[in-house]
Amino acid sequence: MNIQYLKKLQLTPKIGIRKIRGVSENLIKKVEQKFNIQFPSAYSEFLFLAGESCGALPIMDTSDLETISSDWHYEIMQEEIKETGLKNKLTRPFWLFAESNGCEQFYFFYLDDGNNPTIYLVDYSMTDDTKREIKSLKVNFSTFIEKKIDTAFKILEEGW
Repeated sequence: MNIQYLKKLQLTPKIGIRKIRGVSENLIKKVEQKFNIQFPSAYSEFLFLAGESCGALPIMDTSDLETISSDWHYEIMQEEIKETGLKNKLTRPFWLFAESNGCEQFYFFYLDDGNNPTIYLVDYSMTDDTKREIKSLKVNFSTFIEKKIDTAFKILEEGW
């Protein structure tokens, strides 16, 4: 795969002793076919470089393609969306690419937002902990990953 957006990740095969491992282009295509979608180029690059394990990158608890694209995970996500009032807010096609606590919190992008989409965070509401809010991080996918790489090295260096 030609890497256009995630060159910094391509040059970072590991952080400390934790290796970053990708998945095959064939597996990426199989997941796209399963869900009848096409991933943005920047995310496909991420999967190719780090879709099996993102190593020490601080991207929530779960971001590997196998788990994120599993049927049981999709069911958990749908249930969480229904129970927390997100169903009426997430009206465009989206892809959850990293999550924590059974999809109580997650990062996603809209599938119709170009090759390097803006990242959003679903997190607890500040006024009702049974509800979730959607917040734009106001960065595109490649910038998000670059910031996570920088944060991982800072954590490694400073030990926090």
